[in-house]
Amino acid sequence: MTYGSALEFEGALKRISAQYEEKARPITELPTLRDLRVALNVAAADMRPLVVVRADKAPKRGDLVELVAELAWEQGRVGRFHFVVLEEEISFEGLVPEEGVHVIQPDPFGLGGTVLASHGLKASSKQLAGVLDEGLEAFTAKAREHDQHVREARRRGIRWEPAIPVTDTHGREGPRRRAGRSREGRGRDPRERDGDR
Repeated sequence: MTYGSALEFEGALKRISAQYEEKARPITELPTLRDLRVALNVAAADMRPLVVVRADKAPKRGDLVELVAELAWEQGRVGRFHFVVLEEEISFEGLVPEEGVHVIQPDPFGLGGTVLASHGLKASSKQLAGVLDEGLEAFTAKAREHDQHVREARRRGIRWEPAIPVTDTHGREGPRRRAGRSREGRGRDPRERDGDR
């Protein structure tokens, strides 16, 4: 289906969403990433601050997560952060989050980060709101040129190993595969014309 204008499209979206309004419930869960390594990498790639919630004891951890979740969905903060919840002390490339809530500026390669704002375990909702807002204000998103970023990572010997092996090379073969195949084994190069052989 096509729409004659942006206003017609907007009207259609409103009519469709109105059908589900009674069933819709607000999202209350904190959208978290799996672990600190992945969280730093994703936050660095998306150029967003990372909120680290850490409490060694489950009851306090649950309380902190609940408070942060309420704040995360408020206007002005929704979609502006990534989150990770840690259950015990963990260090990652010099970053050792203490117990409490911390807003982190990830380094460009997702290998570590700098604490922009933080509060310990005994924080009120108002104090945590201040921490999130302070961290967001201090955060700087530095635009990167993709190819230059990849070259710099290679120069430094930085390599990301995903949990699931990459099998699709997007049509590009690695140097080892290219070196192991003879010209005869590849078949005809589509760029060659008759008589170019």
